[in-house]
Amino acid sequence: MSAQHTPGPGIEISLRIGQRVRHRDHLGERVTGVLRGLSLDSDRVLQADLVLDAPIVIPARSAEDRAISIWHQHVPAHELAPFDDRDELMAQAIAALKQIERLSREADGNLVDVPAALGDIARAAIAKVAGSAL
Repeated sequence: MSAQHTPGPGIEISLRIGQRVRHRDHLGERVTGVLRGLSLDSDRVLQADLVLDAPIVIPARSAEDRAISIWHQHVPAHELAPFDDRDELMAQAIAALKQIERLSREADGNLVDVPAALGDIARAAIAKVAGSAL
């Protein structure tokens, strides 16, 4: 009689060196970068080394401090997801919606030309997504 292997709990990931990936930084913001290496840590957790597309900036806490720019990340590989252009489109749409929401809060009780501003925001978001100005 032969034993059959039944997959148990776990994760399945597919990563390759040079692949563009996305991750969330310590504040929950989405960051993207290129996978430069994989390694096992002392607890046998697969770790990924990333070079970020743009730095994570930690602002100065006081006048004596300076802002810190982080260009590299060393994170557990299971926290990464393959980069997808649709994520970028969604990020643009969310940024536009956040601007609209902020504008609507500022317009409460004020005479702000909200419809014109909303049109400008929508046109800018569409242009970013489409890759051309309207």
